Amino acid sequence: MDHSNGSERRNVILEKLRETGQVFVNDLAEYFNVSQETIRRDFNKLEELRFIKKVHGGAVSAQFGFELEFNARAKLAEDEKKSIAARAAELVKPGDSLFIDFGTTTMELARKLSEINDLTVITNSPVIANLFHDNSSIELILIGGQFGASRMECVGAIALQSISAFYADYAFIGAGAVSPDAGVMDQNLDEAAIARQMIKHSNKAVVLADGHKVNNRATAVVADWKEITWLITTDPDNKLKQLAFPKNVNVIVAG
Repeated sequence: MDHSNGSERRNVILEKLRETGQVFVNDLAEYFNVSQETIRRDFNKLEELRFIKKVHGGAVSAQFGFELEFNARAKLAEDEKKSIAARAAELVKPGDSLFIDFGTTTMELARKLSEINDLTVITNSPVIANLFHDNSSIELILIGGQFGASRMECVGAIALQSISAFYADYAFIGAGAVSPDAGVMDQNLDEAAIARQMIKHSNKAVVLADGHKVNNRATAVVADWKEITWLITTDPDNKLKQLAFPKNVNVIVAG
């Protein structure tokens, strides 16, 4: 097959999407033996034609909208996310207060934390809040604001102001990307602002990011490493030992 033929390549990309529900830039670049930039241009073209929706590091089929995107993201590195959540939950004891922002890994964490009594949980996501409803000993505070139905969370000025009314022992933050030199980042500006505010109003910040997000970059900077106490991650490709994170950050490898 002629991989240099763009339309041919884009047909194969759509074929792969139909089979798996999600495709990734780096996998496709390797498969076609072209640059990641070429694949990104293919994605731009396919998104213009409304065939796909770009997500961090890849693309999902546009036909299924948010639900497929979210489920695809949740399934990606699902076991890794569960092991990260289990390690993160070990930091928490009854009586603690914590912020949790919205993401696939923080959802796994919420499931684990719902088994710990007498917590105060502050979140901007009704989906996260819902995971605690079976434990009546947990005090649950849901932050309101502009509701992005496509992302199941509240963002914007009202949400930021509401967060600033609280102070918690921990902020548990999911990240779009983490880099030893650039810090913690997210693809979405509104989500980055929420995470930043939660970190600012907590005693200790814990970043949850599976190994696929390590040594990557995203658009919006959430925090500098000096504001972070723990990074809980996985290391599927054995690349962590080559990376030097600042001394103040406790890097925990789960799984």
